Amino acid sequence: MNKYLAVIEYDGTNFNGFQSQPEGMRTVQKELTSALSDVFNHQTSIGYAGRTDAGVHARGQVIDFMTGKDLDIYRFKWSLNNLLPNDISIKKIMKVNTGFNSRRDARSREYSYNIVNAEYHSVFLKKYSILITRKLDVKQMGKAAGFFIGKRDFAPFASPSIKDEYTVREIYGFSLDIKEDGLLEFRIKANSFLYNVIRIMIGIILEIGKGKRNIKEIKQALKTGEGNFSASMAPAKGLILDRVEY
Repeated sequence: MNKYLAVIEYDGTNFNGFQSQPEGMRTVQKELTSALSDVFNHQTSIGYAGRTDAGVHARGQVIDFMTGKDLDIYRFKWSLNNLLPNDISIKKIMKVNTGFNSRRDARSREYSYNIVNAEYHSVFLKKYSILITRKLDVKQMGKAAGFFIGKRDFAPFASPSIKDEYTVREIYGFSLDIKEDGLLEFRIKANSFLYNVIRIMIGIILEIGKGKRNIKEIKQALKTGEGNFSASMAPAKGLILDRVEY
């Protein structure tokens, strides 16, 4: 058997997340496995670097799959992209060791989150960012993001649905860049992320930027590992999985 890695991108707007769901719900995994099964003419399963929620996008999601065939990668990628819907594309395919695991072997994952802080929402950004017309305190927001960097217990900033899960993670970088036309881009990189944690952290930072929350609350929660900020979760459409590193 041969194993292959594929880097994919997708527009998450019309998906119920990445992972397969009950019958009738459209997911990225379902579309990928269906297309692969059609190409190989037998049922095919995939591994993946991480789940994304409904509405979350990806530029650099990584999957892996097995096949008994030795693929002509160029022709195979062309065939697969022609079978996939317009909101999923295969960017790259490469052969890997049969022991490769796209989730377990990942050393880091990097996301971005886009916010437009302006009087209107550009039509070219509407699907991939959120709009906030109220003037934000960008300096305080950047400062707040910096507090999350390091190896910490992120339990207060994760979904309450997490039970009996190890909640310590290490964030390698968390920055805020000011782009043109009022676009604010957060970039965050970590070894891995808890469920919903990025959107919750962004939501808290936005509340600080609006003057609705004190930055000291973040410091206290990180120090004690206590509290729950899940009600602050930012919308999904501003979040993009950019890169997985191995």
